[in-house]
Amino acid sequence: MNYELLQKLCEAPGVPGAEAPVKKVFVEALEPLVDEVKEDSLGNLLLLKRGSGPRVLLDAHLDEVGFLVSGIEGSFLRVIPLGGMDPKVVYGQRLVVWGQRKLSAVVVSYPPHLGKDKKDLAIEEMYLDTGLLPEKLGELVEIGSPVTFPSFFEETEDAIMAKALDDRVGLFVIAEALAQANPKVDLVVSASVQEEIGLRGAQALAQKISPEVVIVLEGTFAADTPGVPSSLKATLCGQGPEIRLCDARFVADRDLSLGLAQLAKEKDIAHQVIVKNRGGTNASALQVASGSVRTAAISVPVRYLHAPVSIAFKKDIEATVALLKAFLENPQDALSYRWSYPS
Repeated sequence: MNYELLQKLCEAPGVPGAEAPVKKVFVEALEPLVDEVKEDSLGNLLLLKRGSGPRVLLDAHLDEVGFLVSGIEGSFLRVIPLGGMDPKVVYGQRLVVWGQRKLSAVVVSYPPHLGKDKKDLAIEEMYLDTGLLPEKLGELVEIGSPVTFPSFFEETEDAIMAKALDDRVGLFVIAEALAQANPKVDLVVSASVQEEIGLRGAQALAQKISPEVVIVLEGTFAADTPGVPSSLKATLCGQGPEIRLCDARFVADRDLSLGLAQLAKEKDIAHQVIVKNRGGTNASALQVASGSVRTAAISVPVRYLHAPVSIAFKKDIEATVALLKAFLENPQDALSYRWSYPS
Protein backbone atom coordinates (compact mmCIF):
# COMPACT_ATOMS: atom_id res chain seq x y z
CA MET A 1 0.00 0.00 0.00
CA ASN A 2 1.32 3.42 -0.95
CA TYR A 3 1.25 5.72 2.07
CA GLU A 4 2.20 8.85 0.14
CA LEU A 5 -1.39 10.13 0.30
CA LEU A 6 -1.52 9.59 4.06
CA GLN A 7 1.71 11.57 4.40
CA LYS A 8 0.27 14.47 2.41
CA LEU A 9 -2.91 14.43 4.51
CA CYS A 10 -1.05 14.32 7.83
CA GLU A 11 1.44 17.02 6.92
CA ALA A 12 -1.25 19.47 5.79
CA PRO A 13 -2.48 21.92 8.47
CA GLY A 14 -6.19 21.94 9.23
CA VAL A 15 -7.54 23.21 12.55
CA PRO A 16 -11.34 23.45 12.96
CA GLY A 17 -12.69 26.18 10.71
CA ALA A 18 -9.50 26.31 8.61
CA GLU A 19 -9.35 22.90 6.93
CA ALA A 20 -8.66 24.09 3.34
CA PRO A 21 -5.16 22.56 2.88
CA VAL A 22 -6.36 19.08 3.90
CA LYS A 23 -9.47 19.47 1.78
CA LYS A 24 -7.32 20.24 -1.27
CA VAL A 25 -5.23 17.09 -0.82
CA PHE A 26 -8.32 14.91 -0.36
CA VAL A 27 -10.17 16.32 -3.39
CA GLU A 28 -7.15 15.85 -5.64
CA ALA A 29 -6.96 12.20 -4.60
CA LEU A 30 -10.70 11.42 -4.81
CA GLU A 31 -11.87 13.51 -7.76
CA PRO A 32 -10.85 10.90 -10.38
CA LEU A 33 -12.80 8.22 -8.46
CA VAL A 34 -16.17 10.02 -8.07
CA ASP A 35 -18.82 11.61 -10.27
CA GLU A 36 -19.31 14.92 -8.49
CA VAL A 37 -17.70 17.08 -5.81
CA LYS A 38 -19.69 19.59 -3.76
CA GLU A 39 -18.98 21.82 -0.79
CA ASP A 40 -21.57 23.22 1.60
CA SER A 41 -21.55 26.64 3.24
CA LEU A 42 -19.98 25.24 6.43
CA GLY A 43 -17.08 23.77 4.46
CA ASN A 44 -18.04 20.08 4.42
CA LEU A 45 -16.97 18.24 1.28
CA LEU A 46 -19.49 15.93 -0.39
CA LEU A 47 -18.26 13.53 -3.06
CA LEU A 48 -20.82 11.49 -4.99
CA LYS A 49 -20.25 8.18 -6.77
CA ARG A 50 -23.62 7.21 -8.19
CA GLY A 51 -24.67 3.60 -8.33
CA SER A 52 -27.40 1.11 -7.61
CA GLY A 53 -28.03 -0.33 -4.18
CA PRO A 54 -28.55 1.32 -0.83
CA ARG A 55 -27.51 4.95 -0.36
CA VAL A 56 -24.42 4.85 1.86
CA LEU A 57 -22.63 7.76 3.48
CA LEU A 58 -18.97 7.30 4.41
CA ASP A 59 -17.67 10.02 6.70
CA ALA A 60 -14.25 11.04 7.99
CA HIS A 61 -13.38 14.44 9.40
CA LEU A 62 -10.82 16.85 8.00
CA ASP A 63 -9.85 18.82 11.09
CA GLU A 64 -7.17 18.17 13.69
CA VAL A 65 -6.77 19.44 17.22
CA GLY A 66 -4.88 22.72 17.33
CA PHE A 67 -4.99 26.28 18.56
CA LEU A 68 -5.94 29.84 17.66
CA VAL A 69 -3.93 32.91 18.65
CA SER A 70 -5.94 34.75 21.29
CA GLY A 71 -3.46 37.41 22.39
CA ILE A 72 -0.21 39.14 21.38
CA GLU A 73 1.87 40.41 24.28
CA GLY A 74 5.17 41.91 23.15
CA SER A 75 7.30 39.05 21.81
CA PHE A 76 4.88 36.40 23.07
CA LEU A 77 1.57 34.89 21.99
CA ARG A 78 -1.31 33.39 23.88
CA VAL A 79 -3.53 30.68 22.36
CA ILE A 80 -6.73 28.81 23.07
CA PRO A 81 -7.10 25.10 22.26
CA LEU A 82 -9.41 23.76 19.56
CA GLY A 83 -10.21 20.23 20.71
CA GLY A 84 -9.34 18.26 23.79
CA MET A 85 -5.65 18.18 24.70
CA ASP A 86 -3.74 17.38 27.86
CA PRO A 87 -1.74 20.55 28.67
CA LYS A 88 1.19 18.33 29.67
CA VAL A 89 1.73 17.26 26.04
CA VAL A 90 1.75 20.91 24.93
CA TYR A 91 4.07 22.39 27.58
CA GLY A 92 7.56 23.04 26.17
CA GLN A 93 6.66 21.85 22.65
CA ARG A 94 7.55 23.43 19.33
CA LEU A 95 4.45 24.68 17.46
CA VAL A 96 3.81 26.26 14.06
CA VAL A 97 2.01 29.62 13.81
CA TRP A 98 0.29 30.20 10.46
CA GLY A 99 0.48 33.99 10.21
CA GLN A 100 1.45 36.08 7.18
CA ARG A 101 4.10 33.41 6.79
CA LYS A 102 4.81 30.13 8.55
CA LEU A 103 6.50 30.78 11.92
CA SER A 104 8.05 28.45 14.46
CA ALA A 105 7.21 28.98 18.12
CA VAL A 106 8.15 27.34 21.40
CA VAL A 107 5.73 26.95 24.29
CA VAL A 108 7.42 28.72 27.19
CA SER A 109 8.74 26.33 29.83
CA TYR A 110 10.12 27.03 33.29
CA PRO A 111 13.94 26.63 33.51
CA PRO A 112 14.81 23.77 35.88
CA HIS A 113 17.78 25.84 37.08
CA LEU A 114 15.31 28.06 38.96
CA GLY A 115 13.82 25.16 40.89
CA LYS A 116 10.60 23.28 40.39
CA ASP A 117 7.58 25.00 38.89
CA LYS A 118 4.79 23.16 40.66
CA LYS A 119 1.90 24.81 38.86
CA ASP A 120 0.21 22.84 36.08
CA LEU A 121 -0.71 25.47 33.51
CA ALA A 122 -3.85 25.38 31.41
CA ILE A 123 -3.18 25.90 27.71
CA GLU A 124 -4.83 29.33 27.92
CA GLU A 125 -2.23 30.32 30.55
CA MET A 126 0.78 29.33 28.44
CA TYR A 127 2.86 31.66 26.30
CA LEU A 128 4.36 30.97 22.87
CA ASP A 129 7.80 32.41 22.10
CA THR A 130 8.45 33.04 18.38
CA GLY A 131 11.91 34.52 18.85
CA LEU A 132 10.76 37.70 17.10
CA LEU A 133 10.89 41.30 18.28
CA PRO A 134 7.47 42.76 19.21
CA GLU A 135 7.18 45.04 16.17
CA LYS A 136 7.94 42.18 13.76
CA LEU A 137 5.60 39.75 15.52
CA GLY A 138 2.76 42.27 15.34
CA GLU A 139 3.22 42.55 11.56
CA LEU A 140 3.16 38.79 10.95
CA VAL A 141 0.56 37.42 13.36
CA GLU A 142 -2.98 38.49 14.17
CA ILE A 143 -5.68 37.38 16.55
CA GLY A 144 -7.22 34.20 15.15
CA SER A 145 -4.12 32.93 13.34
CA PRO A 146 -4.13 29.09 13.37
CA VAL A 147 -1.47 27.22 15.33
CA THR A 148 -0.67 23.52 14.87
CA PHE A 149 1.82 20.91 15.94
CA PRO A 150 4.69 20.70 13.41
CA SER A 151 4.29 18.43 10.39
CA PHE A 152 5.79 15.02 11.01
CA PHE A 153 5.51 11.74 9.13
CA GLU A 154 7.69 8.66 9.37
CA GLU A 155 7.02 5.20 7.97
CA THR A 156 8.70 2.38 9.90
CA GLU A 157 8.68 -1.29 8.99
CA ASP A 158 5.44 -1.85 10.92
CA ALA A 159 3.89 1.51 11.72
CA ILE A 160 3.14 5.08 10.73
CA MET A 161 4.23 7.86 13.10
CA ALA A 162 2.60 11.17 12.23
CA LYS A 163 0.82 14.31 13.25
CA ALA A 164 -2.98 14.31 13.00
CA LEU A 165 -3.66 10.62 12.37
CA ASP A 166 -6.99 11.55 13.97
CA ASP A 167 -8.60 11.62 11.48
CA ARG A 168 -6.37 11.75 8.41
CA VAL A 169 -6.18 7.96 8.68
CA GLY A 170 -9.97 7.79 8.22
CA LEU A 171 -9.74 9.92 5.08
CA PHE A 172 -6.95 7.68 3.81
CA VAL A 173 -8.95 4.50 4.43
CA ILE A 174 -11.86 5.87 2.40
CA ALA A 175 -9.57 6.91 -0.46
CA GLU A 176 -7.79 3.55 -0.57
CA ALA A 177 -11.02 1.53 -0.37
CA LEU A 178 -12.57 3.53 -3.22
CA ALA A 179 -9.45 3.08 -5.33
CA GLN A 180 -9.64 -0.70 -4.88
CA ALA A 181 -13.39 -1.43 -4.76
CA ASN A 182 -16.15 -1.90 -7.28
CA PRO A 183 -18.95 -0.46 -5.11
CA LYS A 184 -22.46 -1.92 -5.20
CA VAL A 185 -23.98 1.11 -3.46
CA ASP A 186 -25.12 4.65 -4.23
CA LEU A 187 -22.23 6.31 -2.47
CA VAL A 188 -21.69 9.68 -0.81
CA VAL A 189 -18.38 10.49 0.87
CA SER A 190 -18.31 13.32 3.37
CA ALA A 191 -15.06 14.91 4.47
CA SER A 192 -16.50 16.87 7.34
CA VAL A 193 -15.28 19.92 9.23
CA GLN A 194 -15.14 20.96 12.88
CA GLU A 195 -15.48 17.51 14.43
CA GLU A 196 -13.00 18.29 17.19
CA ILE A 197 -15.12 21.11 18.61
CA GLY A 198 -18.45 19.35 18.93
CA LEU A 199 -19.18 17.37 15.73
CA ARG A 200 -20.40 20.59 14.13
CA GLY A 201 -19.89 19.66 10.49
CA ALA A 202 -21.63 16.32 10.82
CA GLN A 203 -24.73 17.85 12.35
CA ALA A 204 -25.43 19.69 9.10
CA LEU A 205 -24.77 16.75 6.76
CA ALA A 206 -27.35 14.01 7.14
CA GLN A 207 -30.30 16.35 6.60
CA LYS A 208 -28.99 17.16 3.11
CA ILE A 209 -28.15 13.62 2.05
CA SER A 210 -30.81 11.35 3.60
CA PRO A 211 -28.64 8.22 3.55
CA GLU A 212 -29.96 4.77 4.38
CA VAL A 213 -26.66 3.74 5.97
CA VAL A 214 -23.82 5.70 7.57
CA ILE A 215 -20.35 4.36 8.30
CA VAL A 216 -17.94 6.68 10.07
CA LEU A 217 -14.21 6.06 9.63
CA GLU A 218 -12.05 7.24 12.50
CA GLY A 219 -8.77 6.96 14.31
CA THR A 220 -9.60 5.84 17.84
CA PHE A 221 -7.50 5.84 20.99
CA ALA A 222 -5.60 2.62 21.61
CA ALA A 223 -5.24 1.96 25.32
CA ASP A 224 -2.57 -0.74 25.11
CA THR A 225 0.51 0.97 26.49
CA PRO A 226 2.32 -0.10 29.68
CA GLY A 227 0.71 1.17 32.86
CA VAL A 228 -2.87 1.29 31.58
CA PRO A 229 -5.08 -0.81 33.90
CA SER A 230 -6.38 -3.97 32.25
CA SER A 231 -9.96 -2.84 32.87
CA LEU A 232 -9.36 0.15 30.55
CA LYS A 233 -7.59 -1.77 27.78
CA ALA A 234 -10.30 -1.95 25.15
CA THR A 235 -9.01 -1.26 21.64
CA LEU A 236 -5.58 -2.73 20.91
CA CYS A 237 -3.07 -2.06 18.17
CA GLY A 238 -2.35 -4.96 15.85
CA GLN A 239 -5.80 -6.55 16.16
CA GLY A 240 -7.46 -4.88 13.18
CA PRO A 241 -10.13 -2.15 13.07
CA GLU A 242 -12.41 -1.44 15.97
CA ILE A 243 -16.10 -2.02 15.26
CA ARG A 244 -17.71 0.04 18.00
CA LEU A 245 -20.99 -0.94 19.65
CA CYS A 246 -21.10 2.09 21.95
CA ASP A 247 -19.13 4.98 23.37
CA ALA A 248 -19.84 8.03 25.54
CA ARG A 249 -22.32 9.48 22.99
CA PHE A 250 -23.26 6.65 20.66
CA VAL A 251 -25.08 3.33 20.57
CA ALA A 252 -24.43 1.78 17.17
CA ASP A 253 -26.92 -0.02 14.96
CA ARG A 254 -26.34 -3.44 16.44
CA ASP A 255 -27.30 -5.47 13.38
CA LEU A 256 -25.16 -3.39 11.02
CA SER A 257 -22.15 -3.44 13.33
CA LEU A 258 -22.30 -7.16 13.99
CA GLY A 259 -23.01 -7.69 10.29
CA LEU A 260 -19.74 -5.90 9.53
CA ALA A 261 -18.00 -8.15 12.06
CA GLN A 262 -19.52 -11.22 10.41
CA LEU A 263 -18.37 -9.97 7.00
CA ALA A 264 -14.87 -9.51 8.42
CA LYS A 265 -14.90 -13.12 9.68
CA GLU A 266 -16.03 -14.42 6.30
CA LYS A 267 -13.25 -12.49 4.53
CA ASP A 268 -10.67 -13.43 7.18
CA ILE A 269 -10.07 -9.77 8.09
CA ALA A 270 -8.72 -9.06 11.57
CA HIS A 271 -11.12 -6.93 13.62
CA GLN A 272 -12.24 -6.23 17.19
CA VAL A 273 -15.77 -5.58 18.41
CA ILE A 274 -15.51 -3.00 21.20
CA VAL A 275 -17.74 -1.62 23.93
CA LYS A 276 -16.52 1.57 25.61
CA ASN A 277 -17.97 4.52 27.50
CA ARG A 278 -15.37 7.08 26.49
CA GLY A 279 -14.80 9.21 23.41
CA GLY A 280 -17.14 10.02 20.57
CA THR A 281 -17.26 10.41 16.79
CA ASN A 282 -19.43 11.95 14.09
CA ALA A 283 -21.47 8.74 14.22
CA SER A 284 -23.52 10.06 17.14
CA ALA A 285 -24.54 13.17 15.18
CA LEU A 286 -25.12 11.50 11.82
CA GLN A 287 -27.23 8.76 13.38
CA VAL A 288 -30.01 11.13 14.46
CA ALA A 289 -29.50 14.36 12.50
CA SER A 290 -32.27 13.60 10.01
CA GLY A 291 -34.52 11.42 12.16
CA SER A 292 -32.74 8.09 12.34
CA VAL A 293 -30.18 6.33 10.16
CA ARG A 294 -28.53 2.93 10.47
CA THR A 295 -25.06 3.91 11.65
CA ALA A 296 -21.80 2.13 12.46
CA ALA A 297 -18.31 3.33 13.37
CA ILE A 298 -15.14 1.62 12.16
CA SER A 299 -11.89 2.93 13.61
CA VAL A 300 -8.15 2.38 13.19
CA PRO A 301 -6.45 2.00 16.59
CA VAL A 302 -4.07 4.91 17.17
CA ARG A 303 -1.74 5.49 20.08
CA TYR A 304 -1.30 9.00 21.51
CA LEU A 305 -4.31 10.77 20.01
CA HIS A 306 -4.36 14.58 20.28
CA ALA A 307 -0.61 14.71 20.82
CA PRO A 308 2.21 16.05 18.62
CA VAL A 309 2.87 12.58 17.13
CA SER A 310 0.62 9.50 17.03
CA ILE A 311 1.30 5.91 15.98
CA ALA A 312 -0.86 3.53 13.92
CA PHE A 313 0.16 0.08 12.72
CA LYS A 314 0.10 -0.66 9.01
CA LYS A 315 -1.64 -4.01 9.48
CA ASP A 316 -4.53 -2.21 11.21
CA ILE A 317 -4.82 0.42 8.48
CA GLU A 318 -4.74 -2.22 5.76
CA ALA A 319 -7.31 -4.41 7.51
CA THR A 320 -9.62 -1.38 7.81
CA VAL A 321 -9.29 -0.72 4.09
CA ALA A 322 -10.03 -4.39 3.38
CA LEU A 323 -13.16 -4.35 5.55
CA LEU A 324 -14.53 -1.17 3.98
CA LYS A 325 -13.83 -2.54 0.49
CA ALA A 326 -15.63 -5.79 1.40
CA PHE A 327 -18.66 -3.83 2.59
CA LEU A 328 -18.83 -1.63 -0.51
CA GLU A 329 -18.72 -4.72 -2.74
CA ASN A 330 -21.02 -6.88 -0.57
CA PRO A 331 -23.32 -4.46 1.27
CA GLN A 332 -26.21 -6.86 1.72
CA ASP A 333 -24.00 -9.36 3.54
CA ALA A 334 -23.73 -6.84 6.38
CA LEU A 335 -27.10 -5.11 6.00
CA SER A 336 -29.11 -8.35 6.13
CA TYR A 337 -27.57 -9.54 9.39
CA ARG A 338 -30.03 -9.77 12.30
CA TRP A 339 -29.13 -10.32 15.94
CA SER A 340 -31.66 -11.66 18.44
CA TYR A 341 -31.79 -12.69 22.05
CA PRO A 342 -31.46 -16.45 22.47
CA SER A 343 -34.72 -18.23 23.23
